[in-house]
Amino acid sequence: MKHSKFILFFVLIFALNQNWFSQVSTEFFEKITSGLKKTDILTLNKAKEKFYQESYLEALPHFEKLLTNNPKLIELNYLIGICYSYDANNVSKAIQYINKANPKANEIDGYYFNLAYALEKNDSIDRAIENYRTALIIEEKSIDRSNKLIEEIKYRINRCKKINEFKRKKNNVRISNIGKPINSNASEYCPLITSNESVMIFTYRGPDSKGGKQVLKGKQPDGTEKIELFYEDILISKKTNDSTWGEPQGIESINTILHDAAVCLNFDGTQLFVYKNIGAGNGDLYLSTLINNTYSKPVLQIGLNSPQWEGSACFVPHRDQIIFASERKGGYGGKDLYIADRLKNNVWGNIKNLGPIINTQYDEDAPFVTTDGKILFFSSNNNNSLGGYDIFRSDLKSENWQTPYNLGAPINTKNDDKFFIVRADGKVGYYSSYKQGGKGEQDIYKIEPGIPGIPIEMLEVNGFVTVDNKPVGATIQINSLFKNRRFSIDLKSNSQSGAFLTNLPAGDKYELVVKVDKFPQQVIELSTINIDSFLVLNVFADFTSAPYDKKLQELTRTISELEFKKDAEFNKEEFAQKFGNTKKDSLAYKVQIGAYKTFENFNYNNILGFPKIIRSTDSDYITRFIMGHFDTYNEALKLLNELKETKFLKGAFIIANYKGKKKYLHELITEKILSE
Repeated sequence: MKHSKFILFFVLIFALNQNWFSQVSTEFFEKITSGLKKTDILTLNKAKEKFYQESYLEALPHFEKLLTNNPKLIELNYLIGICYSYDANNVSKAIQYINKANPKANEIDGYYFNLAYALEKNDSIDRAIENYRTALIIEEKSIDRSNKLIEEIKYRINRCKKINEFKRKKNNVRISNIGKPINSNASEYCPLITSNESVMIFTYRGPDSKGGKQVLKGKQPDGTEKIELFYEDILISKKTNDSTWGEPQGIESINTILHDAAVCLNFDGTQLFVYKNIGAGNGDLYLSTLINNTYSKPVLQIGLNSPQWEGSACFVPHRDQIIFASERKGGYGGKDLYIADRLKNNVWGNIKNLGPIINTQYDEDAPFVTTDGKILFFSSNNNNSLGGYDIFRSDLKSENWQTPYNLGAPINTKNDDKFFIVRADGKVGYYSSYKQGGKGEQDIYKIEPGIPGIPIEMLEVNGFVTVDNKPVGATIQINSLFKNRRFSIDLKSNSQSGAFLTNLPAGDKYELVVKVDKFPQQVIELSTINIDSFLVLNVFADFTSAPYDKKLQELTRTISELEFKKDAEFNKEEFAQKFGNTKKDSLAYKVQIGAYKTFENFNYNNILGFPKIIRSTDSDYITRFIMGHFDTYNEALKLLNELKETKFLKGAFIIANYKGKKKYLHELITEKILSE
């Protein structure tokens, strides 16, 4: 499909098949113009301008106004029907309007093509094929026949056959619009998440963008010299709890009055690729780095960009590589996927095309590789798609990507479906699509599960580093000790939160070397040898100064003895009989597995598969390490017994939390929080 340079960025985002401007010639508009009043001619020119920009929904009200003023002009029904073909919420109106122009079907160029397209969008596939074939016969007999148009019609006939085929291959997934505050009446697309889904970065295009609406010059099919579109901005949202996204904010350090679009995010959110179009017609890839809580000014990536368009990419986990989309010369056609090595900061090389197994004569775009590095998702409008761009999957075997396959319905639709990503555990996915019932133009959707079938085998490590119980920036080096001696990751903890995030492949042993200035390094050893699913583990590296150690000794000298004594003296069996299944508002039970200083040299391998460790500092200034959050004592007791069976946590015991305050079990009775 050809496209002019001035709308390359538009094609990047909406990936619209241009339909040769829906087979409507300038001569067709000239015939309509004759006989119209001057005011109607002005309205027609506005409609025509939007129509040729493929802004069909903006053209629609102008055409409808013209039809009200000129009800006998049946060609207007035809144009209105074409516009409704691109309205996911009202696509059913397309056929009825186009059919009203049937008496002049043989006089209207592209009539059968556009009727077929409307039928395809309404899932009337057999009738769509019939009309595409009629359009094909007409074009093949035409004196001014277009070989490209003939190829386009054949392509669509094949696509309709694929739609019929994929009707029998539906995935058992749940798809939901994530709604506000992410989605709006404008366009939101290209969702990016950290591997633990704590942060989402996405692209916004609408009236609230920093650059507002742009007017670009460029020759249109009807001879006009301008096109109006909104600029793109990059927004970020953070999870406020397990299910709610916070209000998105523009990333001020990245957004400009020009085009800034999100491209890809590494697993811990510290590296963000962005797409920038400076108005020359081609797009390039830039990299921004998260420093504390602020993304740096994007840096152009040397060796990666070509004179042609580069606009999407993804990191290859545990390798200094990315897979990216490019229109550079020498590909198989349109956009192709390539792989590149990072030679040093902001410099790339050894660029190779992924080859004909992945790339086709059509467009391949929007790659994403899962956290374990074993699955490649991407979008393509090849002849195996259901319509527009579809999501495809390729699995890595023996270091080679295998033949991709279409994910099928309901993930893929007859509209464009792009930018598919999944959380590290594979249980949740996101992508952007234009669907009936959406909030605006493009919306972001959630898919559960993100990867049906075999579970991801990984260990997600959520780490925290402190000095004297306050978060600190540290360097963390992770090395393989067993399987892959060349495996090495260098991380930094956030200086404001002390947090770091990584994902470790199964079947190996690792050491995490944590370094903070002026302190001896700490080494945490982890094993993933017996992991056969996705597990999450919190680890803690606490550094303390000599003065703080002395203070702690005063606080913690009798903690273990006091707490164990209180726990041992209390009749827990009687408590379980009376209150084991009792629920009370604001009351929760947890299992304490350690306290500050008594938690030193903890062996994390003993608790893999158990709930995450939560670290909290109570009003007595003691930092405790706990597991679980249960409504009843018996639920907590079940976890406690499982922990004690490991023979490594014999000293664990149950504590309560009432209205945000720690309570021992006996205090629940003496303070009459629980009563018979």
